[in-house]
Amino acid sequence: MIKSLTGIFGKPLISKFTVAIYDALIGGLCMYLVIHWRYTFEDTPVPTGIAESATIVFMVACVSSWILTDTYKAIWRFTSLDDIRNLFQAVLLAVVIAPVLLFFFFNRAADFPRSVPFIVGPLYFFVLTLSRVAVMFLQNGDVRAIFRGQNKDLPNAVLIGTERSIHNYLRDMNRKVTGPGHNVKGLIGTDVDHRGRSIRGIPVLGNITELEDIYAGLKINYDIPPTLIATDENQSRTKSYNLVRKASEIGAPLVRISQTRPDTLSPFEASDLIGRELKALDIDPVRRLVEGKRILITGAGGTIGSEITRQVAALMPERLTVLDYSEFNLYEIDRELRGTFPEMEGTWFPYLANICDKLRLEEIFAKEKPQIILHAAALKHVPLSEINPIEALKTNIGGTQNILTLSHKHGAESFTLISTDKAVRPSNIMGASKRIAEMLTLIHTKKHKNLSACAVRFGNVLASTGSVVPLFEEQIANGGPVTVTDEEVTRYFMTTEEAAALVLQSAALNATVRPEEGSIYVLEMGEPVKISKLARQLIRLRGLVPDRDINIVYTGLRPGEKLREELSHDDEELLERTYVDGVQRFTGVMESPDTLKSNIDQLLKQTTSRDRAEIIKSLAKLLPDYKPNGTLNHKIKPKPKTISKPKKNAKPKS
Repeated sequence: MIKSLTGIFGKPLISKFTVAIYDALIGGLCMYLVIHWRYTFEDTPVPTGIAESATIVFMVACVSSWILTDTYKAIWRFTSLDDIRNLFQAVLLAVVIAPVLLFFFFNRAADFPRSVPFIVGPLYFFVLTLSRVAVMFLQNGDVRAIFRGQNKDLPNAVLIGTERSIHNYLRDMNRKVTGPGHNVKGLIGTDVDHRGRSIRGIPVLGNITELEDIYAGLKINYDIPPTLIATDENQSRTKSYNLVRKASEIGAPLVRISQTRPDTLSPFEASDLIGRELKALDIDPVRRLVEGKRILITGAGGTIGSEITRQVAALMPERLTVLDYSEFNLYEIDRELRGTFPEMEGTWFPYLANICDKLRLEEIFAKEKPQIILHAAALKHVPLSEINPIEALKTNIGGTQNILTLSHKHGAESFTLISTDKAVRPSNIMGASKRIAEMLTLIHTKKHKNLSACAVRFGNVLASTGSVVPLFEEQIANGGPVTVTDEEVTRYFMTTEEAAALVLQSAALNATVRPEEGSIYVLEMGEPVKISKLARQLIRLRGLVPDRDINIVYTGLRPGEKLREELSHDDEELLERTYVDGVQRFTGVMESPDTLKSNIDQLLKQTTSRDRAEIIKSLAKLLPDYKPNGTLNHKIKPKPKTISKPKKNAKPKS
């Protein structure tokens, strides 16, 4: 009944004009009753026709005043003090109009008691106000919001969302003791258009398809353009992307209800610019793999490693061993575990270790006897790896071999290597080292059938160390310029949570296949993202204009960088899509695993002796298409000693 009278933010069941007629009927009823009461009070019969004539005239006056004052636009359950004030003005106008019409068109208002307007006005206003407050209370459970006005010192905003989400936002914000943080100047619907109505005195400006035109008008009316606030919670990635794209195109600051604290606002994340829905991975196989097991996570303090640690800790392992070479990162993840999982105190232990130090790793494996190894430790920054190629090879290949060897020696059940799309046709030392680490993993599955080993390959992880997104945000905060290597460069992106879940899902999937079938798991990542476009969208999201407020500078591809990355080699065969939507399993044809292993061992010996020329030859054997860049092509010659000759007539030193 309430919705039939007030309408909903989508398509109303009864139009705003019908609502005006409904109010007019209530007014007519009040007028009819007051006239009868007035004559009954004087114990006098009601003159023929006066009650009926006055009722009709007052109803006409009500409809006219409702149209003149826009009172009919208000949606009752969002009634505000402004709506009540507007309602009072409309009632006052109707009370003035009615006697005038009676005077000129109905026998100079003969038999119409002069006291009736002074009685019917307050009564009618009281009934209308009470009905609106009742509807508001039944819908929202809070009538205090009526008495909260706007603070002119607050910034202006426009809400964007569905009827339900806007309703919830206005309700919750007005319940706060401090009140809302913005003056809401308009509403934009993301579902069916309901233009022309108002919620708590705030006009509905149109729907999302008209955002550009609506915002252009708002920028003219206000010195500082209002902020757009998205009120839809748990909005799909596609809808978020479309909204972010629209806001960035018109240069509108855009925020949303925080995903973790609904009572606060937060900016949209870079993940909303991907335009791809998150894959719903199956947690049950992961739980069966992890629960009650001894887990070792290398690189546990890094961006991906720490997220893997969080997800594993939530699945109740018997023992969780976290290993990292960075003291600060290890301290941070240990502190987080203590705060988030206090009930697990004593079931995890943080180890400070370098994965290149085999003796240290032997101590840890001998003590912890891990069953599941998740290998995230690596050097991942492309330019730094180009400058320090031998360290990248020693860590990413030698460290992986150490972990694999000890995993087999100490009876581990599962090993999962975290790889990268840069391992596909590598053009830099980091990608080359990761490709060889993948080869090591696959070789190990051929030689040791008791260990389920696999690699997980994905693209760039948003907000990870070395990612472009944190760099762009820092550059924007500092006023620019934003540096992009090339206007055409593209990359695959995924969130940290998605990457960690993929690692765990792949480990669980691989436990169900035969150990000798070494596999590489890849997540279908949709279309790659153009980095220059990503930079422009981030700038616009902050309410700034690219190339005007923030310059974009193209610096050229760095050594080892490619315009586009790939997720699989030509010689890799798609075995299956797996039972998890969006996860593919590949295997590669490996000829003579023993020869490959011998060449890798030779390469590692050369990294120890730091023989760059031989390292290049070994890399050519392992990866014929790879052409090393950077410092591997330059021998570091020792600086010749200079012998200073004594100057003539120089006094000898005492």
